[in-house]
Amino acid sequence: MMVATAARHRLAAFQAAEFLMDYLKSRAPFWKKEDGGDWVAAKDADEDALNRW
Repeated sequence: MMVATAARHRLAAFQAAEFLMDYLKSRAPFWKKEDGGDWVAAKDADEDALNRW
């Protein structure tokens, strides 16, 4: 996975990348497919991370 962001200040770019990763881990189904082909539901920790935004 590659996430690219741009901002005037480094902290804002890091925060934007962190938000994108939290979103993808919770809402993007392609993120959570196991080797056997089963889809994995988002964990409570993933949801908590997204909800802080």
